[in-house]
Amino acid sequence: MDEWITTAERLLTEPYAETVTHRADGIAEPGLHVAYLMTSQDFYDEDDHEVAEPVLREYEAARDGLVAALTERWGAAERIDLGEILDSSMRGHAPTPLTAYLCNVAGGAAPLWRRGDRHVSVVVAWEDQELPIVLTLAVGRH
Repeated sequence: MDEWITTAERLLTEPYAETVTHRADGIAEPGLHVAYLMTSQDFYDEDDHEVAEPVLREYEAARDGLVAALTERWGAAERIDLGEILDSSMRGHAPTPLTAYLCNVAGGAAPLWRRGDRHVSVVVAWEDQELPIVLTLAVGRH
């Protein structure tokens, strides 16, 4: 957990990339840093959702633990509704790099901490049933 908090603190001060850059621990792009904190195996060969469910629960528990640790450190997060942001973007309102990323990989509500001119969120990303589950820490403009 301490390593993840250190990662969050580092990404709050690290300059944004000028172009999309893939790193060993995530991606960087203009206005956004994403760190992959945990990545499961893919589920491409699995026909049964029962194989992925325990992994998903494990990742959600890890996310909840990190949210609790960040809340203790920074105070309560606000909750953003990714569905509302997605709907707004479909009506022509451009999302920020952070919210665009979150809408692409997660759904529902997400925690958001405002840290100066940057914002931090933690979500469990599972873009497709056959792909890996990823615990992500995203830092960017909101």
